[in-house]
Amino acid sequence: MKILFIHALADPALGGGAEEIVWSQMRGLRDAGHECVLLATSSDGGLRHYEQEGITVWLAGIRNLYWPYHKGRSPHAGLRLLWHTRDSYNPWMQAYLKKVVALEKPDVASLHNLPGWSVASWKTLAHLGVPIVQILHDYYLICAKSTMIRDNRNCVKQCGSCRALRLPHRHLSRLVTGVVGVSNFMLERHQQLGYFKGVYIQEAIHNARDAVQLGLDSAAIIQPHEGLRIGYIGRLDRTKGVESLIAAFLQADISGSELWIAGSGKQDYERHLRDLTSDSRIRLLGRQRPSDFYPQVDVVAVPSLWNDNLPTVVFEAFAFGKPVIGAQRGGIPEMIRDGHNGWLIEPTDIATFSTLLRSLDLHRDKLAAASEAAHTSSAPYINVHAWVERYENLYSEALLAHRRAQVSTR
Repeated sequence: MKILFIHALADPALGGGAEEIVWSQMRGLRDAGHECVLLATSSDGGLRHYEQEGITVWLAGIRNLYWPYHKGRSPHAGLRLLWHTRDSYNPWMQAYLKKVVALEKPDVASLHNLPGWSVASWKTLAHLGVPIVQILHDYYLICAKSTMIRDNRNCVKQCGSCRALRLPHRHLSRLVTGVVGVSNFMLERHQQLGYFKGVYIQEAIHNARDAVQLGLDSAAIIQPHEGLRIGYIGRLDRTKGVESLIAAFLQADISGSELWIAGSGKQDYERHLRDLTSDSRIRLLGRQRPSDFYPQVDVVAVPSLWNDNLPTVVFEAFAFGKPVIGAQRGGIPEMIRDGHNGWLIEPTDIATFSTLLRSLDLHRDKLAAASEAAHTSSAPYINVHAWVERYENLYSEALLAHRRAQVSTR
């Protein structure tokens, strides 16, 4: 098969877990004998392409007010609203998509994060006769901010502005042949809001990462240290709960402990975190390779405030034998067995969070047992062959279903 991947970003260095997952899937399908093409947005104008790892990458210049992935200060609220209004249904990007489909002639399209492309791409592909499989990595289709969180509280339903900005989405979602949630929580949330009614394929598939890409075969040598060393790695953003982690760490006040925070975010938020981390025991490390970071910490925290989809950090930590303290939100509880391979917490309950940290420092046998269980739990998440095979079968099923539907309408 020839599979066209459509995603917001081509470079994982500019994004995060979703970009890594897209590339892991493309590499796996390439190795299984399929041809993969990636179409992503760019800050540069026009349409250009290049080859990377045997995969054709097309970059299309954003046709909106700005490209949203620059690291600088966020645009003001009025400009962001205009951007999201245009991105609700962006017909100006569809000429790029039509040209790439005409040149590449894909058998099936695998759509991932759609900021920049918008759901107009569903209509374009349906018109061109290309079967569509939509992968749900976040809440973009039901929330303009993609997070379903407002004022640090998770939205139970769509607010008025998101209903307006997502007006065509529910109806147009019926155009896809298949939909995959990277967690059961993610898929069910969309279904509850009336999305993908009548869509032939609907299932949840947890993500996976290649052990070599993670660096498991070249992990850094563990440097001895005293006290409990807690790690956070990922995007630096208010919704990720980093401030709750810092507060819990400071309240726990464990002798000899350290908090290592790896990752990057918007410049203004990074400055805000630096203002909070004057304590010498807290280190802001910037972006780190997993193989350099995980071996040096004792436990990893994923204290997301939003209903995080299926953060790759959880199973990456497992792969390195590190248990995870995870928020009891979104898809996180689908990976963590409380008290077995990690612990589930309410991230805003700082007192309970800090008590758990003190307990882990006092009971190192508990930490050691959880580390062993975490390593065992990682097996399905680093079995890329089985993961890719599920998608391979799903894309084949979507292609056959699309062909049958075409025959039945003739």
